[in-house]
Amino acid sequence: MGLMGKIFKAFGFESEEKNKPEKNKTKASFKIKHGKIKSRAEEIDGVPVYYPESYLQVRDFAEILKKGNPCIISIEYCEKELAERIMTYFEGVCFALAATRHEIEENKLYLYLPEGMEIER
Repeated sequence: MGLMGKIFKAFGFESEEKNKPEKNKTKASFKIKHGKIKSRAEEIDGVPVYYPESYLQVRDFAEILKKGNPCIISIEYCEKELAERIMTYFEGVCFALAATRHEIEENKLYLYLPEGMEIER
């Protein structure tokens, strides 16, 4: 296991090096009780949670994903128009980076995983 494998393991991700397919996939897991998040969490299962307050911040959050790190975006406290712009922007980011989006809490909390990562449930 290389340095990145140890880093992923420290953050709760496990490598599938034994059954290595064409692309090395890393599995991530999260244990979120839907509807039970009551305050602004800084991280969930080791994945940082970001709360955009302006559209200008969204680019910074996309850079995190671009560097190969997962992130969670909460639009719970955003105005409707800003939330829609953020979601549209991240649809493009996901397409460009072959990333995936997973809805954690309906219309509020989204997990973004870079290419090669998947959720282990």
